[in-house]
Amino acid sequence: MNIFNELDYRDVLRKTIEERKKIDSSITYQSMASHMRIQKAYLSQVIKGVRDLNQDQLYLAAQFLNFTSEESEYLKLLLDYARCALKDREKNLLKEIKVWQKQKNKTSEYIDVEELTEREINREDYYLDPMNQVIHMGLHCEEFRKDPMKLAERTFLPKKRVSDYIQNLERMGIITMSEKGIQLIDVELHLPKDSPIFHSYKSQCYTNTMNRLKQLEDSKTYNFSVVFSGDENVRKEISTQFMKFLSKTKKLVSASKSKEVFQMNFDLFSWTETK
Repeated sequence: MNIFNELDYRDVLRKTIEERKKIDSSITYQSMASHMRIQKAYLSQVIKGVRDLNQDQLYLAAQFLNFTSEESEYLKLLLDYARCALKDREKNLLKEIKVWQKQKNKTSEYIDVEELTEREINREDYYLDPMNQVIHMGLHCEEFRKDPMKLAERTFLPKKRVSDYIQNLERMGIITMSEKGIQLIDVELHLPKDSPIFHSYKSQCYTNTMNRLKQLEDSKTYNFSVVFSGDENVRKEISTQFMKFLSKTKKLVSASKSKEVFQMNFDLFSWTETK
């Protein structure tokens, strides 16, 4: 969720926990209360608006939920606003809150708090970060679909990032989340080569590939790179053979059970052609 759309810090805590616990079973009101060093009953009263947290308790809550430094600062501002008893200061705090909201939602004109909603993510956003694909494919594996936080362990990503990716996939309409767990939606996803983000996407893929290769033992990877000289005919023949290889690979993948997530890259280009 985008916490910068919220005006009440209690709503931030409640909505974040409700979203996260669908993905990570360790995220509960009880576990957060323990981390905050308060009773669950007290936390329940806070969520219902009967009581308030102090700054130290809010700090621990933000820490438990792995909020960024900016999210934590915004949450502190919301707490000040909720506890404020001076009308003049309350107005100034609200102005400051709206400045944050305007900046973080990147709006070109002022938007009232009541009208703020999370932006609908376009399917093309799926390719703005190639890790969306990695997490998406991971959810095709029953092991990771049942316990998505295992993806954090395997990919060396923080749990919060994996949680954010999963929430993005839900907003894109690629998965659904309910009390029964995560369900995959059969959607057609394709990034055309003429897309304005195509080259950025490819660049990020290469960066992710190199970072991942550094994390794995040589026995777990297969790498091959070669620079050779030839003519246009040999380039066409290599392309033809690779298409045949891809056709066979597709059949192998379709017949395989989803247990792990793999990535394969192939590039064929000229260093000396001018056009």
